[in-house]
Amino acid sequence: MSELRATPGALRVPPDAAAAAAGLVVAALTAASLLHPELGLYVTQAVGLVTGILAAGLVLSMTTSGPRPAAPSATSLVATLAKVAFVAGVCSLGFSVLTVAGNGLRGLSDGLARDVVLRGGDGQSVAVRCLGLVAVSLSVRTRAAGRTARLFAVAGAVTVAGSFLLAGHTRTHGPAVLVVLCALAHVLAAAAWVGGLVALALSLRAAHGDQQVAAMLLTRFARLMSFVLTTLLAGGVGLAVLYLPEPAALVQTAYGQVLLIKLALVAGLLVISSANHYRLVPLAASGKARAVQVLRTNIAVEQIALITVLLITAVLMRQSPGG
Repeated sequence: MSELRATPGALRVPPDAAAAAAGLVVAALTAASLLHPELGLYVTQAVGLVTGILAAGLVLSMTTSGPRPAAPSATSLVATLAKVAFVAGVCSLGFSVLTVAGNGLRGLSDGLARDVVLRGGDGQSVAVRCLGLVAVSLSVRTRAAGRTARLFAVAGAVTVAGSFLLAGHTRTHGPAVLVVLCALAHVLAAAAWVGGLVALALSLRAAHGDQQVAAMLLTRFARLMSFVLTTLLAGGVGLAVLYLPEPAALVQTAYGQVLLIKLALVAGLLVISSANHYRLVPLAASGKARAVQVLRTNIAVEQIALITVLLITAVLMRQSPGG
């Protein structure tokens, strides 16, 4: 029989207990979602957004000049994220049908509701995303190298990120070209940031304490993030200007208030990122082991905060900027 084993400074939870707890959570969420399809729709869309962006960002990091994590761990993680995002996307369509039909599980047999969902933005978004996820999964599982393979991987990642633009505010706000450009820049930069952080963490773990390799990875990542964060901010500011009817909407509407929470989190992340870039990375590059340890902690904090930002983004996608 498994049991909790106390070790100095840590409490170890056996895998079977963790799996049982996760199963109970999933079962509870599934039951609640079937009773309230709107909840299921929100949960599946949020899971699809987070896992899809993470998968796309990791692939972008693996195929560009960013940190290159150990192939087995990165490949396994991308494949898992892609599968979860795929399933979440398909499930979100089912909950969308239930929500549109409005008559419980019988709504799945409602042909009109299915047609509305599948022909609408949500259906198009999930269809394109699933194609991108298949491409992403194939790109990391094949051992092909070279420019063509990298282009295929990047195309899959961009497709996944771009699929989120096919539903929501980008379909209802204009000018269309500006909205799409700002949204795509914002989403791709967010994917590159969170994916790059995960790839960096995997790379540092694979370095096994080699200070020289760690310093090289951190320096390269810091240079890349200067461009990524500039793009993220430019796209975000552009979207705020295009979406909000007036500056007062930031405090007078639910959308604006949630956006302010997101902006506060991003501002805190930028402070941490700036401290990493200007203070800790140079110390790590000079061989300070303590700086590398602090950077590892900061990277973990950034990952958690960025996932929170993505969840807040999922909330914003379901709210009207004008109300």
